[in-house]
Amino acid sequence: MTISSSTPGPDTIISTDADARELLSALLGPALRRQLWAFLLASNGSRLPIVIPIDGIPVSPSEDELRSIVASLGQVLDEYGPGGSILFALERPGDETPHGFDELWADGLHSAAHDEAVEVFAIYLVHDDGLRMMKARLSAPR
Repeated sequence: MTISSSTPGPDTIISTDADARELLSALLGPALRRQLWAFLLASNGSRLPIVIPIDGIPVSPSEDELRSIVASLGQVLDEYGPGGSILFALERPGDETPHGFDELWADGLHSAAHDEAVEVFAIYLVHDDGLRMMKARLSAPR
């Protein structure tokens, strides 16, 4: 991950799709490998200084794996950004057309967040040519 001078600062508010795209484009270049990124946002939409990359994710995640990831991230969010949300970026090489892998992860994370009462800002796919939103905001007050 390379941070450029045009990277949105920590005080930048992420409140729209365009804001999220600008942040993810600045921080995550073209996809290199299959991994999941979690960016934690405060309740006002400012970016917390916590970015969690999860490498080596399986092609077909189990419901338990997804719930464990979301529950763990929800605990971190509760401690450092109560009332905030998680911005997920699913990175994988290839074109922008969603694969079964992408849909399993996006649907699974969305469902796990609902079950665990964790707010998700959105879930994006990072591919070779840019970004694609897979799932929009899920409000699940804790």
